[in-house]
Amino acid sequence: MNEKVCTLSVDHAIRIAKIIATAPVARMPMITQLFQQAAVDLEGLEELIENSSLTSQTQLVDTEDFIRDLTTGRELTARGYLFTPDEFNRFCLERNLQPRLVKRHLYAAGYIEATQEANGKMNYSITVWTGETAQRRIAIKAQRERPGGQREK
Repeated sequence: MNEKVCTLSVDHAIRIAKIIATAPVARMPMITQLFQQAAVDLEGLEELIENSSLTSQTQLVDTEDFIRDLTTGRELTARGYLFTPDEFNRFCLERNLQPRLVKRHLYAAGYIEATQEANGKMNYSITVWTGETAQRRIAIKAQRERPGGQREK
């Protein structure tokens, strides 16, 4: 399958830059997905969004409350509390939080697992098998490990 590769005009590049610069953080996942579907390479944009949005993520002050709200009413499985990426993203966006930044924060705090892809990008979901079907899930641990290997309840 051949992909059509074309160069953007300066006018188109400026329009894309204006869209990105003026878009609310909550809309960025949708905008980047749209550009990806249009085969517009926005390499580095996700990292830029993460780094420029770190100061606005101080809203996630109480991680324990966030986890409690997220997992209330959910069934605990052997892998933890499982959420589809869409469920998790909606939960974060409803609280004006950037989902990828929240995942990165929760991973650093020991609440979720992550794997590093061959290109170096972190993937904050796990593969869960339902019958013979593989599905991606965000797994929130029932207990998190403290530094030094101790477990916290």
